[in-house]
Amino acid sequence: MSSKSEVHRRFIRIQGQRFTKSFSRKADADRWYQEQKIKKEKLEAGIVEVVSKVTLESFSQDWLRTRAVNGQPKSSYQQEEARLRLYVLPEFGNRILDSITTKEWDVFLNDLQIERKLSPATKNRARSMVSKIYNDAIRMGAATKNPISIIPKAKERQTGWDYWHSKEECARYLEFAKNESEMFSLFALLAINTGARVGEILALEQQDINLEKRRIRIWRVFEQATLTVQKRTKGGGERWLGINEPLFEALKQHRARTKFNHPTSPVICDKLGNRPDPHRIRRTHRRVCRKAEIKEVRIHDIRHTFASHFVMAGGSLAELQGLLGHSTPMMTLKYAHLAPGYLESRASVVSFDSSDSVARVPLAIVKTLK
Repeated sequence: MSSKSEVHRRFIRIQGQRFTKSFSRKADADRWYQEQKIKKEKLEAGIVEVVSKVTLESFSQDWLRTRAVNGQPKSSYQQEEARLRLYVLPEFGNRILDSITTKEWDVFLNDLQIERKLSPATKNRARSMVSKIYNDAIRMGAATKNPISIIPKAKERQTGWDYWHSKEECARYLEFAKNESEMFSLFALLAINTGARVGEILALEQQDINLEKRRIRIWRVFEQATLTVQKRTKGGGERWLGINEPLFEALKQHRARTKFNHPTSPVICDKLGNRPDPHRIRRTHRRVCRKAEIKEVRIHDIRHTFASHFVMAGGSLAELQGLLGHSTPMMTLKYAHLAPGYLESRASVVSFDSSDSVARVPLAIVKTLK
C-alpha cells in the first residue's frame, strides 16, 4: 500500500514581503516558522543582527557621488549634501546603517523640528533623503531594512503660497513689464500664459517655438546652480504647451524684430544674445511689482496664478497636471485650494430640499402609502 509523502508549508510576511517554505517534516516546518517569527519581532522592535559593517557616512558619500554622476540637478545635490553635513552625519555618521533603529531616527527627526526649529517641510525633506539612502543601501546589500519607512511624514501647512486674484493685477504687471524691457516683457507673458517654471522658460530656444502649430516644447531647464541648460525637466519628461492669442502676437513680433533667429538661439536673451541670470529675472520681477503697485508675490507664484485662474475658468485638475508637468496627480491636487471662489460658486450643483421627498417618490408608491 503506497502512501503520498506529506508536505508541510509555512509562510510569514516580514516588512511587507511574503516568505514561503515547504518541508517534509512538520517539526522542521514549525521550527522554521518560529525562527522567522522571532526575526520579524526583532525587526519590528528595531533589534537586528548587523549583517553589513557599512557606516552611514561612508555609504552616503558614495551615494551622493553616484547621484551626481547619474544627472542629479546641481541644486538638489547641494541641498542633500548640506542636510547630511549639517544634520544627519553629526548624529549618526559613524554608526553602521543596520544598527540605527526606527526609534532613534524618529527621535532625531522630531528634534529637527522641535529643538532646531526647522519647518515640517524641511523635516520631511531630510526624512525622504535618508529613506532614499536606505532603499539604495538595501538594493546594494549594505543594509537589510529601511527603518524610516514606517515613520510618518510631518504635516505641512499650505502657507507661503500667493497669487494675483484679479485679471487687473495681471494686466498691470504685464503693462509695467513692457515698460521695463522687451526681454522681460516676453518672459512675463510666457510665464503668466503658460505656467511654465522660470528655468524652463529661460531654456527655450527658437526651435522650441512652433508658431505655425501654435505650440511650445518644454523639454529642458536652465539650471541656476551651474548657469547651464540641462536636457531634463523637473517632472522628468517633455511636454507641449499651447500658445494663446496674446502670446502668439508677442512671439510673432519678437521673432520679426530679433536678430537672434538661429534655431538654437535663446528666446529670452539680452542685447548680446545671452540668457539672463535667474537672479536678474527675479530682481526685475520684484521691481516691476513695486512699480505696478500690485501685491509683490514671488516669481514662482506666477505659476500659482496661472493654475488658479485655469481652474476658476473651468479647467480640470487632470488637464492642469499635464500643463504644469507634474509627475503625479497628488502634486496638482494642492492647487485646488487656490480657487476658493470657484468652488464656492459650485454650491448649487447638489441641492436637496424637504419638499423633494414626496415629489420624487413614484406615484404608485404614494397611493400605496395613503
